[in-house]
Amino acid sequence: MFAGAGVLTAQELQSSPPPVLLITHEEIKPGSMGTHERSVASYFALWERAKVPGNYRLGLVPVSGDQNEVLYLQGYPSFAAMEADQKAMESAIAASAAYQTELDQLERSTGPLHATQSTAVAVYRADLSYRPLKMEDVAKSRYFSIAKIKTNMGQSSSYEDYTKQFNQAREKANLDEHTAVFQVISGSAVGTFLSFSAFKSLTEWDTFRTGMEARNKAIDEALGGEMVVKQRQQLAGQIYAGVTTALYAFNPKISRPAPAFAAVDVAFWAPQAAGKMQAAKKEEKKP
Repeated sequence: MFAGAGVLTAQELQSSPPPVLLITHEEIKPGSMGTHERSVASYFALWERAKVPGNYRLGLVPVSGDQNEVLYLQGYPSFAAMEADQKAMESAIAASAAYQTELDQLERSTGPLHATQSTAVAVYRADLSYRPLKMEDVAKSRYFSIAKIKTNMGQSSSYEDYTKQFNQAREKANLDEHTAVFQVISGSAVGTFLSFSAFKSLTEWDTFRTGMEARNKAIDEALGGEMVVKQRQQLAGQIYAGVTTALYAFNPKISRPAPAFAAVDVAFWAPQAAGKMQAAKKEEKKP
């Protein structure tokens, strides 16, 4: 469900979420978001000149939650591919003393903009996901709703069973919903899961809100009725240590999507390229 990184290769768009997801969380100092955005553009410009292969990513900014944070998502087909991506970038920069000097200068200037920086590695859990969107649909989206689920110690397997039962009920009720679930394996507390849902517009939230009562009723019936629902509510108290949700907007200015991903919606992901294409077409039409 995440493009812009190794979710896809440069040449072709993969259909399913990436097996491995690298998540970078940056806490930007208040009042520095604009400067940070410009610094990211400088990094990307350097990578282009150095012909850095890969290192594709999606940049997300908050609509709700902490307004001073930024998330980057980089997807890979394997851990080996993640390692190779990092080494390829290092090699491309190291090939030129000028590139290395510019990178050092960028790091010195951007470092003070950050309050904190952290990374986490997660793996895709297809068995816990529900009708995840294809990458083409994600590329047309504008928002990610991300739920961070923390389970109590020793309750991960119970959470998995709980979620699978819920998804079976959603399938039985034939709900038109889409979630991709990842399990964090490094960089966060043991028993942490992330659930991603993409949206093309917040009007989808209006539709969801309007149909909430009917949706919940359909799920309750699919689960087996009121008694089962009450049992699940009690079980949830044992399983969950906490759940936090936040809505993020895709920001093309701090994203470096793979070409195949950007090609789905060039006007959004690469507006400069789209402008050049339109100008070229106008020139072709001239007599």
